[in-house]
Amino acid sequence: MTNSKAIVTLTIGKRYLENWQNLCQPNWQKYADRHGYDIICISSPLDDSERAQNRSPCWQKCLILGEESVQKYDRVVWVDADVLINWANAPCIVEGVPVDRVGAAAEWATPNEQLSTEARERLFETWGITDEKDERGTYVKYGIPGEFDRIVQDGIMVLSPSHHRSILEKVYHECEETGFGEMPWLSYELLKADRVQWIDPRFSTVWNVHKALYYPFLLPKPQTESSLLARAKSKLLAKGVPPRLVDKRASECATTALMNTFFLHFAGTAGEMRLVDLESTSWRDLRDA
Repeated sequence: MTNSKAIVTLTIGKRYLENWQNLCQPNWQKYADRHGYDIICISSPLDDSERAQNRSPCWQKCLILGEESVQKYDRVVWVDADVLINWANAPCIVEGVPVDRVGAAAEWATPNEQLSTEARERLFETWGITDEKDERGTYVKYGIPGEFDRIVQDGIMVLSPSHHRSILEKVYHECEETGFGEMPWLSYELLKADRVQWIDPRFSTVWNVHKALYYPFLLPKPQTESSLLARAKSKLLAKGVPPRLVDKRASECATTALMNTFFLHFAGTAGEMRLVDLESTSWRDLRDA
């Protein structure tokens, strides 16, 4: 331990670990060096019980604050293992977040709630989702009281072991999988406890949302109309084929998206992290390419 702050992630499985090591670790390290963070990557399950094995490993982010290697830090920044950081421009994420509050951005808030609502409508049409009209509807869909009109995007969170361990572990041990992982339950409990400090949504930009707003030509067609070419590209990305062999335009778009935000979250599209040119740190690099 050399710093009072740590970035923590979880990679369970060889493929996920290698993907993080190859794409995220060197990218995150530049941000960590710039702002004084240690990086902790947990690559073994924190709970290997039968219950844990029967639900998504994502639930285990709720256990990280009890880890000995994590408890020593004053501030812990949880980052999902499918996030890239605009390290040259992103400020320190913990600044402005009181130590007793959980810093997080709202789901469907990037770049603002109005545009994000438009993106949601486009994505839901693409995905064929018809039973989630708003955040309250999402809570209800997954068996949670629809008391709040915001959802905490828990892919990136500013935490404190001394203040937040109990509430995260409560969610892990008392809540059950209902189809959308831990996020709606964790969001509900954090909001119910009035623990959330909303942060700049640029710290939690979701690539799919950015894509739907600015690059809709990259969205897949509905499954029934999906072209053979689109399916082939998706398979190549999933296998980690270099983006230049898939679509140069998509690579330029993904790189631009990272330049336009702080943290770019490839939720559900981790294979597309390979589209980003991590050597580019400015729009000028893209212009002059």
